[in-house]
Formats: sequence, C-alpha cells, structure tokens
Amino acid sequence: MRWRDVDPLPELNGGVAAILASADALKGAWEDWLTHSSEEEFRQSRRRSLRRHAIETGIIERLYDVDWGVTLALVAGGLTQEVAAREGGISDDTLAVIRSQYDALEFLADAARGGRDLSVHFVRELHQAITRSQRTYPATDSLGRAFHAPLRHGEWKTHANHVVRPDGTLLEYTPPEHVQAQMDRLIDLYRETESAHPVVRAAWLHHRFICVHPFEDGNGRVARALTLLVLLRENYAPLVVDRSQRTRYIDALDQANGGDLAPLVRLFARLEISALRFELEAPAVLREAASGAAGVARAHADRLRARLREKTSDRTAPAVRLADVLQARILRYLRQQGDALRDAFTSVDPKTHVNITHAQPPDPRSLLSRDLFRGMAQSAGFRPNLTEGVWWGRIYIQVLDCALYFDTAIIRAGSGDTGALVFTVSASVSPPGEPESDQLPEPVWECDPTPDDSVTLVFSDVPDTRWPEITEVIDQVLTAAVDQLGQQLG
Repeated sequence: MRWRDVDPLPELNGGVAAILASADALKGAWEDWLTHSSEEEFRQSRRRSLRRHAIETGIIERLYDVDWGVTLALVAGGLTQEVAAREGGISDDTLAVIRSQYDALEFLADAARGGRDLSVHFVRELHQAITRSQRTYPATDSLGRAFHAPLRHGEWKTHANHVVRPDGTLLEYTPPEHVQAQMDRLIDLYRETESAHPVVRAAWLHHRFICVHPFEDGNGRVARALTLLVLLRENYAPLVVDRSQRTRYIDALDQANGGDLAPLVRLFARLEISALRFELEAPAVLREAASGAAGVARAHADRLRARLREKTSDRTAPAVRLADVLQARILRYLRQQGDALRDAFTSVDPKTHVNITHAQPPDPRSLLSRDLFRGMAQSAGFRPNLTEGVWWGRIYIQVLDCALYFDTAIIRAGSGDTGALVFTVSASVSPPGEPESDQLPEPVWECDPTPDDSVTLVFSDVPDTRWPEITEVIDQVLTAAVDQLGQQLG
C-alpha cells in the first residue's frame, strides 16, 4: 500500500451515533459530579489518569513491560521507586522513560487548558518531551542487520519507514522528503474538522498522524498524546489504550488504513467511556494533599462532609428508576432464555433444572455477594459503589453433572451518587452447587467481564435506547457460556 497525501475526514461507515451519545451522556454526569467535588479530588483523579496513559503507552509499543500489580501501585501512589518496590519493583531506565512520558502529558494538559492551538512546532515539542529519556531506537542497516541508532528528539526522520500489515502487504509511510509538507497539510485539515464530534476528530487526527509517521521512533506515543489534546480541549477525560486493547487497537488502525475509520472511532468512544468512569473514582488515600495519619484523616473527613452536603436527588432518583425498569426487562429476558435452554437440554437430561434468582435495592439480598460484584466491576474496569445494593439476576442451569451460572448486575459506578451505572455480566461452568449461593463451586470454565462486556448508563438515559446494547452483551456471553457447558457435557 503506497503512501498518499493526508486524507480529509470522510463520511463514516457504520453507525457510531449511539456510542458517541453514550459517551456524551456519561460526560454530562461526570461534569455534574465535578461540581460536587473538590479541586484536589479532580487533580488527583487527573494525575491517576495521566499516569495510566504514561505507563500503558510504552507497553503498547513494547518499549518495556511492567507487571500489572506494579502498574496499579504506580497509578495510585505516584511514579516513584518506593511505590514500585511494594509490588516487585521496576528498573530505573523504565521508570525514567515513564516519567518523561508523564511529564510530556502534563505539558500537553497545560497546553489544552491554555487553549494552545495544534501546530507543527507543538508536535515536535511533544515528541522531544515524550522521548527525552530514550537515547536510541531499534533500526536496520542496508544489509538487514539490526542495531540501535541514536534517536534525534523532535527531529523529522531522515530514512523511509514502513510496516507489514496482517495480510502480508507492505504499508508505506510518508517519505522523509515529504514529511514537512504532509505535516503542514495535516494541521490545515485538522482545523477544518472543528464541527466534528471530538472523539471522531481525535480518531481522524490519530490515524492520519500515524500514516505520516514523521519521526524515527515514538510516533505511536505522540499520536496517542495528540488524541488527549483534542479531548482535553473539549473537556473530555484522557482515554487510555492499555495492553488489553492492543490487538483491537491495531486492528482498528489497519481498518482505517483500508479506508474505514468507524472501528477506530468506536474503539476510542468505548475507551472514553472507560476513562470517564475511571475519573469518577475518588482517591483511596489523599497522600498528596496531607501528611501523616491525622492529616489523611482530616482530608477524608473534609471530603466526606462535602459529600453529606451534596444535593443528589436530581441524579439518584432517576438512576434508581432507570435501573428498576431495566432490571425488570433483564429478568423477563433471562426467564425467556432459561425456558429455551431447558427445552433444548431436556432431550439429553429429563431432569434438567433451571432456576432464576434475583434481587434489587432496597431488598437486603441486593447487598449480598459483594465479592462477586466487586470482582465483576474490577474486571469490567470501574470502581463499584455497593453501599446501597446491586440490581442482580442469575440463571442457574443444571444438566447431568454440570451447572452453568450466568450473572447479570447493574452496579452504581464511582464514588458518591454520580448518577452513573454499569450493566455487566459474568459466567462460569462448574459441578452443581446451590443456585443462590455466593460461594460458587470451583469452575472448570469462567468468563470474567471485560469493558466490552458492559454498558455504561447515566441517570438521564431512556431505557428503550439502551436496551439493545444490554441484550447484545447478554446474548454474546450467554452463548459462549452455553457452548462451554455443552463441551463439558461431552
């Protein structure tokens, strides 16, 4: 695939309006949450988001690897060796690169707050900041021998580069002699996209920058940072492409190479939803705002007093009504699925047993199984608020000597009453156990939810609009679970 001039923003193939509307609705809930939060809470939440991005952006490029436990510690506690050592440690060189990337993101966030325009000069500054601690990059000489070449920070490439696509074809990037002209064209066309949705605009800029590939190394990290610039200027949260999304991300970029930008837009919209949910989380410990146990206690007391003064009925009551309506629909749907599955398996085992159990606030049973729902939330990528209970349902199917547990849950997201909810599911196949027990038998197969196995809801949502997304998640995971059940039966 030969290189070509930077293309303008096209008409998108495939529907993206629904997922962009979901992101915008959650953004509204997040902005409302910010009005009830302290400046310190916002700053700490934003620092955590930028730390996540700074760590994961290098992992995506396989520049280094960081254990997941170390990652979580660095995100929560700060980018220091002391914090990393609590979970196994990290090399000084890797930490130096991550810190450079974090500092570059702080520089970018300041630029977004200051309303700085995107320019070729800014892109070069950003590359210089991101790669400050990277001295070399892997290269190949004219004889095909690998070596480490010095990396020139903020300077355009002097040699052609390309990549082999999954189908084996060669994708050329812009030749060195055309980089300046194409970067000028990129900036000019970017300014013509002002009327586009910010997520669409960010995806277009990201992909077209990658097509130019103006630097010797670090192009992906700069592209992902430029995505943040677009979103932060429009008061969205900084999305993170993490290691779990690497394959989906590369596939979406390759589809954009083929002319279809919609998959990348949908991916970025899902990641923006995850980012907004992440920023709804309250800091676990306000170490940066206070010193010593008493100082931390006072900081938490101040935060909790502010929470108690909040007037949240404008979000809480509509969120509860939304969850109640969707829960009723989910239970009807589970019963329909349960009946169909019983009919299908009865020919194999006349004693096939199907049971549907459920609970919702204010039923005391909605407060049970906290470990299960906390685990589901963690796997789906959000912090749950379980204090008032969960809207949950379970299909239990016993066929011969195997049992399928399929759980659905609508869980409040974030700290306090944000008005945000997440619907998610999990499944497992195991020997038979008690249908209503939260102590499930050891599974022989299980499916923990991912961010893609969830639907983020906000108090202003219309049930009819979001229902197709919920049934899609149920059908996808339940189908996989029933397939596993069938395989276990022999």
